[in-house]
Amino acid sequence: MRSWVPENPPSNRDRLELYALHKQAAAGDCNTDKPVNKGVAEKAKWSAWRSKSGLSQAESMSRYIAECDRQVRVYGSKAGPSTTTVENTSDQPAPTTPSSRDNPNSPATSHSLLRGIDSVPLLASAASEPQANYMQRLAIMNTNQSWWSRQNPLCGPASPSSPTLSSKLENLLIGVGTFLEARALSNKPLGPLPPSAVHAFVFPLHVLLLTYWIILIYLLTLPTTLYLVVKTSLLGSNSTSCTLSQLIETSITPTSTVASSLMNDRKNCLPTRVIGLALTPLVIITDLTTSLYTNFGDFIASGMYVFGVIITWWYWVFVLPWVAGVMGWVGVIYGGCLSLIEVAGV
Repeated sequence: MRSWVPENPPSNRDRLELYALHKQAAAGDCNTDKPVNKGVAEKAKWSAWRSKSGLSQAESMSRYIAECDRQVRVYGSKAGPSTTTVENTSDQPAPTTPSSRDNPNSPATSHSLLRGIDSVPLLASAASEPQANYMQRLAIMNTNQSWWSRQNPLCGPASPSSPTLSSKLENLLIGVGTFLEARALSNKPLGPLPPSAVHAFVFPLHVLLLTYWIILIYLLTLPTTLYLVVKTSLLGSNSTSCTLSQLIETSITPTSTVASSLMNDRKNCLPTRVIGLALTPLVIITDLTTSLYTNFGDFIASGMYVFGVIITWWYWVFVLPWVAGVMGWVGVIYGGCLSLIEVAGV
């Protein structure tokens, strides 16, 4: 991948994804403390690597190969050889030729449809930024440095020329975030509100949109996983290029692990912990699936997962969106209160 020169520059998130997967494949789970006196880039690398904890080195390499393949297809390649060097190459992935490039239906590529779950810890970390840091950052940034405008869809290998439904929904959310952040970064008064009051109002909306992104990832991942499990159970692994065991170990189990970490990690902000709590039914279903998988095998465990998700369909269709709606009203009211506090100078 060092010799790859993309036609369009990859996003920072995609660069971190490659770094984290290669680091996990080469060194295993992250066993170092979070860097305190390092820059933002080093902290982001540590968080990305930490988010892959629990993946085996073989599975990490498989996902790394699939991610290489996806990025080559999405961002394209410049024709001809290149001698371009990459800064800080000690932290870059080692050269690897994606073995699945000629087979888009390889197991790793199927799992890449669920790659959004791997990014949830990073979104939760971004949502937990203190208000003071957020407002200070907006005060010194300009519209060309917008964080939201640099984001890309996380669920599935979608091409800009042929976007999927999931990428369209994510792009809609990213568009709202970009609009709000651009308005805040203009540093212009909004009627009687000074720029600091606008920043204060946008802060909870920024957190809210990141939380919505996490919800959207789960609502997109759940039916995708269900579809793959049902299709593999009925038509065999050749139809999906992945076995039931692979789906349970690399797709179903991580969704539960990440959901539990959202609720249990006290470093996360309240909205993300509430979402972790709201995902408890999924954690219970997954724990039962894992238990049956250990004792009775993948087929019975997969049946339990399908049964559990189907009988709780009403929860994912009605209850979880209702929770998101309530959080939205609270976020808007909270933003208004913060804005009034800024105007009053308290």
